Amino acid sequence: MKNTIGAVMLLATTVLSAQDLTMVTKTTGKLKSQATTYMTANKTRSNDSTLGYDVVTDYQSGTTYIINHKAKTISFMKVAEMAALAESVAAHTPKGKGMASFGSAMNDMYGDPNIFKVENVGKDTVIGRSCNKTRITSGNQVWEYCVDPSLKMPVDPATMARQAAASYSSLAAYPHAAKIMSNLMTATAALKGVPLKTHMSGFSGDTYTEVTSVSQGSLPASTFALPQGYAMKDQIAEMKKAMAAHEKH
Repeated sequence: MKNTIGAVMLLATTVLSAQDLTMVTKTTGKLKSQATTYMTANKTRSNDSTLGYDVVTDYQSGTTYIINHKAKTISFMKVAEMAALAESVAAHTPKGKGMASFGSAMNDMYGDPNIFKVENVGKDTVIGRSCNKTRITSGNQVWEYCVDPSLKMPVDPATMARQAAASYSSLAAYPHAAKIMSNLMTATAALKGVPLKTHMSGFSGDTYTEVTSVSQGSLPASTFALPQGYAMKDQIAEMKKAMAAHEKH
């Protein structure tokens, strides 16, 4: 783009402010689903019509809720408690040759932690919108994003990165895996814009996600309301209880 006043004005009208977003996505490959995702500065909600559950993330409280409509349950997990959960898992894991082998396998599951690179691999068009293609390789994980720079995430990328890092804190006992996932999270958070198409591949297979429609506009608080009458389940507390019970037998 030429460095002229007209070009600057064009850029200013093209880049949209961080308004609330509504996106419909289709996922194929290892995981198949169709979902509608709603995003504001403080919360996101993804309603998956294929899998039959919704996921609500509250970035202010650091809490994720998984709503199972068939079972009528809401399982919640606070990311601030993930590190303590990891310590509890380590404390309740029996020591021995078999478990040592398991730990080694877990540590190496994501490949070589020294492999890390971020590449710009061209451009593409998704739902009529131009996007920049970026490939992130960390260990044996390859995440490809096609990002629309004219859209802006309502949620601060740094906040999303902290949430993701806390979620993966359970890998603390496996430093190789932890480093690989940390590199992926840091590089993803640095992308400017909204991903319209992603391709994630690695040891667990390939997953493709593409946005089929996107719109901007204020979303009411009711969009993120949890359903009434569902049983609340503290996922971390239940996991700790199950480990303690297993240890007694």
